[in-house]
Amino acid sequence: MEQNNLDQYNNNEVIVWKGKSSQLLNFKQFTMSLIVIGASIWLAVLYSPFIYLVGVAALLYAFYQYLIVNSASYTITNQRIIRRMGLFNRTTFEIELYRVKDVHLYEPLQLRLFGLGTISLISSQRREQIFEIIAVSNAAEIREQLRHLVEKRRNEKGVGEYDTN
Repeated sequence: MEQNNLDQYNNNEVIVWKGKSSQLLNFKQFTMSLIVIGASIWLAVLYSPFIYLVGVAALLYAFYQYLIVNSASYTITNQRIIRRMGLFNRTTFEIELYRVKDVHLYEPLQLRLFGLGTISLISSQRREQIFEIIAVSNAAEIREQLRHLVEKRRNEKGVGEYDTN
């Protein structure tokens, strides 16, 4: 089932937002790889050309980290939220909007400087109670949109959230 063609399977389901996490998540990995690559070039010039292999390994590591973050995607429809992730083995997880209990926005300084944030959804699903949409731009607007979609979907399904505590 192709995620881009949701409407051919369910005419009532509409894609509201689609996006990916920012590569800013890889800042530490990219910085360390850059330092190792620079050091390996400098040491290879001074001592042995075989030291270039360390730089090549650091470059491959950085590229692998890039691919991992790039392979994850999020889709929000008017009925559910879908997260697809995995480079070689793909995992798709979805949560029905009416099962969302609470929506939180987390904007640490390092993400907020770039206009990014993380949205955490607390759900009534037993398998994965906390669902995160990590390091996305316009997180505050997406959070607000999600909040309205959850309320609308609950009203459509005729369900409410009741805590027993």
